[in-house]
Amino acid sequence: MDNWLTFMRTVEYWQLRPKDWVLDEQRAVALHAARDSAVNHYGGSTDRVDVLVVAALPEEFDAAKAAGLASAPAGPGVLRWEERDLDGVPPFLRGEYRVDGRARFTVALARPTQMGGRATGPFAASLVDRLCPSLLAMCGVCAGNPADTALGDVVVGEPVYEWDEGRVLASGFEGDHRQFRLEPRWLRAAQDFDPSRLDSYGDASEDESLLWFLELLHRGQQPRSHPARDAYFPSGTWQGRLARLEGEGLIRREPTGEAALTGKGSGLVQRRLYDDVDGPQRLPFRVLAAPMASGNAVVADPDVWGRLRAMGMRNVTAVEMEAATIATIAHDRGLDWFVAKGVIDHADTRKDDRYRQFAARASAQVVFALLERLAVKTKTATQRMTELARTAGTSSASGRGPVGGYRAPMPQRATT
Repeated sequence: MDNWLTFMRTVEYWQLRPKDWVLDEQRAVALHAARDSAVNHYGGSTDRVDVLVVAALPEEFDAAKAAGLASAPAGPGVLRWEERDLDGVPPFLRGEYRVDGRARFTVALARPTQMGGRATGPFAASLVDRLCPSLLAMCGVCAGNPADTALGDVVVGEPVYEWDEGRVLASGFEGDHRQFRLEPRWLRAAQDFDPSRLDSYGDASEDESLLWFLELLHRGQQPRSHPARDAYFPSGTWQGRLARLEGEGLIRREPTGEAALTGKGSGLVQRRLYDDVDGPQRLPFRVLAAPMASGNAVVADPDVWGRLRAMGMRNVTAVEMEAATIATIAHDRGLDWFVAKGVIDHADTRKDDRYRQFAARASAQVVFALLERLAVKTKTATQRMTELARTAGTSSASGRGPVGGYRAPMPQRATT
């Protein structure tokens, strides 16, 4: 705010010096034009940021705060989050994200008091209108399609839409889906993203791989055809590890060759799930750019994936509550956007929140890694005002008048 006050005082200075009113008319015109353009462009605020990141829940907010914080003075990350509480907008954290000691972009981080689109919409819109970011992002957790995701995977929504928009008939629900597509450079970055350098990523040990195998059987899925199989069973390990499970009496082989849990295996899985209250710290998770459907309710119904497919979106990979709202706000204001959320369950009845902390942390790390790659620092209010003043002065000197054809009214010099 000091820069803004300094600028305004400069304008007043040139307005109030009678002996310079004629001599410095061009400079005064330029300053007037710069001031008015800056007010219009920035809403009178120097708190603007390049990026606004929204998280829906406190644990998601805390994960994002930690993920964005630098571990060294040169970065990457924010050296210090500053708490901001401005009149008329919700509180938020603000920081400057640095890479190799240089500022890459400014970022604000905030959360509403409740999850869901109804709470997130006005909350995010008020911050966007006050902070004027060029990009709006969101991290958090979601439910993942069991055919496409493993617990802990991170889904970047492409496209996102509100799945329960439409009309209800006696014959059923007819969707009216307004899809929002990810901007191509963000989509390509998500498709090419390698999470292996993130702190939340780690190769699965043999014990973790075997537990993953048994847990999938417990959920009624076949690990052999699961898309995450290669992450848990590297090339050359499949047969040997299955032989170990069969030798220990944890699985049996059906005539088709498929594996099935034995009573001993089922008991082991259930004990391990019950005892694992902290959840995983590191996983060989994947980042998937795939369709994400937003709704107004938490879903615990395994049939939801079939219903979504029947509505017209063939391969919905994630279900959550806020992505479509974020995309709508960004679209209406001409901003870039993306939403990345970690899978904590499969929208079935086996919700136990073991993966919540990990999914929140992994999604937040993915968000900041993508921002580090693509987000750039835009001009600050001070830089913009300086450029406007320079441009206005040049235009006036050339006889074309100041920026936008604006001609500031000049006070008449006092006469005696």
